[in-house]
Amino acid sequence: MAARPTVVLALAVALLVQFAQHASRPMASYRALGPDASVEQLGLVAFAFGALSILIAIPVGRRVDRRGARGTTIGGIALMAGAAAAHAIAASIPQLVAAHALLGLGLIFAVVTLQAIVAHAGPSEAADARFGPFGATISLGQMLGPFVAGGGLAELVIALDLAAPDDRFGTTPTFLLAGGLCAAAAIAATRLPHHPGGAGAARAAEPAPDGPEWILMVLRAPHMGKALWASAIVLTATDVLTVHLPAIGADRGWSVAFVSILLAIRAGLSFAVRVGIGPLVRRLGRRPLLVGACGIGASALVLMAPTWSAWTAIVLMAVIGVVLGIGQPVTKAWVSRSAPDRLRATALAARLTGNRLGQSIIPVAIGAATVVAGSGAVFAVLAVLFGSTSVAVARSDLR
Repeated sequence: MAARPTVVLALAVALLVQFAQHASRPMASYRALGPDASVEQLGLVAFAFGALSILIAIPVGRRVDRRGARGTTIGGIALMAGAAAAHAIAASIPQLVAAHALLGLGLIFAVVTLQAIVAHAGPSEAADARFGPFGATISLGQMLGPFVAGGGLAELVIALDLAAPDDRFGTTPTFLLAGGLCAAAAIAATRLPHHPGGAGAARAAEPAPDGPEWILMVLRAPHMGKALWASAIVLTATDVLTVHLPAIGADRGWSVAFVSILLAIRAGLSFAVRVGIGPLVRRLGRRPLLVGACGIGASALVLMAPTWSAWTAIVLMAVIGVVLGIGQPVTKAWVSRSAPDRLRATALAARLTGNRLGQSIIPVAIGAATVVAGSGAVFAVLAVLFGSTSVAVARSDLR
């Protein structure tokens, strides 16, 4: 399959997968609030999403580099469909934790392979231009998921008084929708190439190294540690906002629909920025762009910590959306460009492992901080992390 049609198909599959994920995740938080979960327990649900991924992401990347992508993609999407069904019938926090772990595991299988396909679709110097649309597709899924789930289905179920007694936020239809989206994505994925770079790339590729040297080759790339740190903070911020904003909203008296609108605004601005990330990088340069974005993001997060009016929250969330929209494709391209060609999937998997470490550890720490300082501590902790990222990128060789 030619490079452009392959990328377009990969983007379509990614859109369905991200739509399903981002519809499910905030609804999982509301499902947990049904049995009166605490903020700490919501942190445990978030931890479960990334926990298994920490162990499996790099082996999945190695498998893709050495053996191909299509089967791994389909298997991961099938796991996500099963996780959606498990969420729909979950009646306790342990069951939700297990379902969320399965969702995160399936997502890793799918995302590693889809990223590898995009990374191999052209020269590494133009990776920003390819990962921009890929990131925009993710943002579109992030925007549509909460909007359709919380602003549409859940509100309709509640308005019609159709929610079950043990599902007072009306989450079940969302999980059924997510399962259907995953089924459609799995069918579309059967048309993806076996090897991420296509058949020609599979024949021409050098053998990837065996043993521990392959991961050392990735980690020893110049400033790879800073690239992985920046990537982890950007994705963790997205994840923390998705998981904790429902609880923060409940604490501040915001409706399910308003919280869903905030998440959709964040994703919508991220989408708009990622569509035009190529010209932004060419005009401003990667390092100044990322340093400035992280600094502005830290400021906006600090301002989100107090309880503001709804309109102020909307404006600040829009700013955060722009920042996250810049960070994701730039850090992803940074990691991809730093790795040897035959280890790109492994490098992107190492990035995902770092992301999942952040997604697993940081939410638990934030949950503990909220016990002492209240729900606004979520924004304060994220602000500190973004400030440290801005400093780290400023001291890197990112060009």
